[in-house]
Amino acid sequence: MNLEFGTRAIIALAWAREFSVPDTALQPDREGASFFVPSPGSNRVEVLRLGEHQVVRAPADILPLLSDDPQARFLDDRSLLGLLRTSGLAPSVRSLGVDALTYLDSPFEIVDSEAITVSTDVDDLAELRENSPHDDAASTTLDGCDQCFVLFSDAGSDPVAGAGYWAPGGLLAETTVLTHPGLRRHGLGRYAAALAVDDALSEGLIPQARIREGQDGAGALATSLGFERIGSLLTLKLHDGL
Repeated sequence: MNLEFGTRAIIALAWAREFSVPDTALQPDREGASFFVPSPGSNRVEVLRLGEHQVVRAPADILPLLSDDPQARFLDDRSLLGLLRTSGLAPSVRSLGVDALTYLDSPFEIVDSEAITVSTDVDDLAELRENSPHDDAASTTLDGCDQCFVLFSDAGSDPVAGAGYWAPGGLLAETTVLTHPGLRRHGLGRYAAALAVDDALSEGLIPQARIREGQDGAGALATSLGFERIGSLLTLKLHDGL
């Protein structure tokens, strides 16, 4: 499934605004380019890759090191970690990982289940998080979502899966899913995600799923729903005080 050009253009606009570069800078019909953006007061170095474009955002004292070669491509966190450490500017820095940026712009049929009840109550979502292992709950960002869908099985009173999205910029719907670990591989997460995706599309938003490197289950779910990867976001955290 290929994203439409108009979808890619909207995604590019959303990220251009997020990283404070010109609205047209990251458009898919422009020649690939690199941009370097200062982030005053931040303790993070971020590298956004969108198609052939790259945006590096970092504290002002580190940015000159990264922009010394405007054509440099920071493709993984290992090379960037090495550069920062050996420079002496950031002797203490660690990677927060690389997120694949995936998107979907086509609705798909949702087959209702008579064995599942769906709730849109945020309290039910909070209960699902409380009943999930800490690492699983922490890996999702369902708190404060604009819309959520929580699944209950007719066989029990506890939530079994949930999905939600939020759209702070009004263009992309950041989508995330959480399934009770004892009930995975039954299609519950996919069903909850499908509900969230369908709702986002109906609101004129483009669903976005960030898949952390190594999260094979989340990647498989996104692929099964038709999400397409068109970029990545690498994040490093500097030692406090830098």
